[in-house]
Amino acid sequence: MQQQALKLSKITISNLRSIQRETFPLSDFTALIGYNNAGKTNILMGIRWLLANFSLDISYFDDPNHPVEAEGIFEGITEQVLNRLGEEKAVEITPFLSNTMLRVKKIQRIPGELPGNIEFWAFCPMNGKRKGGKDWVRVNDKFIAAFNRMFPESIAIWDFEGNQAYTKLLHEIFKPLERRFGGELSEVIERFTELTCSGSDRQAEEIKSFDREVNTALRPLFPSVRVELDIPVPTLETFLKSASIKVVDEDDGFERDISRMGAGSQRAIQMALIRYLADIKKHHNNHHLSRTLMLIDSPELFLHPQAVELVRVALKKLSNEGYQVVFATHSAQMVTSEDVSTSLLIRKNRKRGTFMRKRMEDAVRQVVQDAPSQLQMLFSLSNSNELLFADYVLLTEGKTEWRVLPALFERITGQSFSLIKCALVRQGGVSNTRKSMQVLAAMDIPVRAIVDLDYAFTTATRDGFISEDDPDVTICRNLFRELAFQKHLRLVNGIPVNKHSNIPASKAYAMMAAMPEAKEPIKNIHDKLCKQGIWVWTRGAIEEHLGLDGKNEMVWRNFIERSKSKNFIQTLPDYDGITALCQWIINGSKGQM
Repeated sequence: MQQQALKLSKITISNLRSIQRETFPLSDFTALIGYNNAGKTNILMGIRWLLANFSLDISYFDDPNHPVEAEGIFEGITEQVLNRLGEEKAVEITPFLSNTMLRVKKIQRIPGELPGNIEFWAFCPMNGKRKGGKDWVRVNDKFIAAFNRMFPESIAIWDFEGNQAYTKLLHEIFKPLERRFGGELSEVIERFTELTCSGSDRQAEEIKSFDREVNTALRPLFPSVRVELDIPVPTLETFLKSASIKVVDEDDGFERDISRMGAGSQRAIQMALIRYLADIKKHHNNHHLSRTLMLIDSPELFLHPQAVELVRVALKKLSNEGYQVVFATHSAQMVTSEDVSTSLLIRKNRKRGTFMRKRMEDAVRQVVQDAPSQLQMLFSLSNSNELLFADYVLLTEGKTEWRVLPALFERITGQSFSLIKCALVRQGGVSNTRKSMQVLAAMDIPVRAIVDLDYAFTTATRDGFISEDDPDVTICRNLFRELAFQKHLRLVNGIPVNKHSNIPASKAYAMMAAMPEAKEPIKNIHDKLCKQGIWVWTRGAIEEHLGLDGKNEMVWRNFIERSKSKNFIQTLPDYDGITALCQWIINGSKGQM
């Protein structure tokens, strides 16, 4: 049985810049997806502040008359973790645990407040049940030290961090050095401390002399105080803070400090350090005792596509090797189908500030009750990570629409799907159309679907989009009976099927749609479904509307090339219908029916 990993599973941030109050669920590898200025970096800052000892100035307060708060739920604090933590530290944490979960919150009431005055609280599940007990307890330094052992200060990589990101990455990389030579280093530090520490018998004479003479000079000016020289005890991290990375041009030998490099070069080197860290951390199982959060703003910045993929893989590896990775991104390449369900869609408006749309994982649970269908739904929708970067989703039934619609739409309207922020997602079938639309609606993503004509007589009636005894459906069923008598179609429950039939069902629908008597009822069916966000091909399938003689890559490529010609519009069998479809798609992006 796999060990439950330590992690920050949820954070609630209040009054931090654009975040009025919002809760963000986090996984081992979480992508924050949203447009510029949506507040993604503010979420990263809220996580960082919860785990670090620094004060926020007034620029971080949405309302300076109210406190900034960050409340985190941490999971995976098992008996094994507590045992490895040590009895002295475990005893500080245990009273606040609920199973393996710990709730803490941090409160800063005044902008620029001294870090020591910032409040740190823990939720005590038992206190609230006792008479006069309090749910939240302000904890002491011993608790904070134990907590920081499990969840140390995060590694933050974004533009305004400067060299701090390099220092933290180097410290993570050289932790094995600290473990290997920790004993020798401790001896050196102990001797150094004896030379510098006030009151030590072995304190250096130069420091004693400094204390005497400076205080002699100070006494006539300020008789009631004295000063002492305080030299911090050095650590490996102290030494690394003064370390620098030199960049050497192999062509001309020119050497310069990394801080003097351009933003693109600096980001490339940061990501190279992350890749190296991922390699050396492989199978270390460091997550049993502690979990370091790695917070990154736009890891793909300045990188070419192949490099973006290498960085994504490295970060994914780190999320399995003792690090919890949370990153803001504008790149669909940073999110694969495996991580679509737990990615966070971050938006902002004037009323709510920064907020999160429902995760796909949560939306599926809301819509679909049984587990097998849940997994099927996740697989069905996760085939396109593009939907996370869109404001509007267009579901298609077949591959033909997916291949030719982008070029066709641009040729007819002069706009691209990207321009109207529309993601074209192929379902690979229509059996889940209703559930797919419900999931996306639960995520607050506008959605429409394009389907073949057979959908109206099968799945649409089953899913309640159209009545089984709809008069227009009845007329079309009667027309199928006429065709069955004339053309020897095989019908089951009044509609064509492929099995034991000389005519494919898809062709049978096209034949029925071509009958003059079918024009009006099919248009009525089309209009009824359009009002519910579903476009049905009135001629049977897209091929009949475009004049395509097949469903293969060569046919699609030839059509896309033909769409660039001047007389293309004249070659379309149903130009008016295609134009209406394009307008319907545009209306969907505007929230219009």
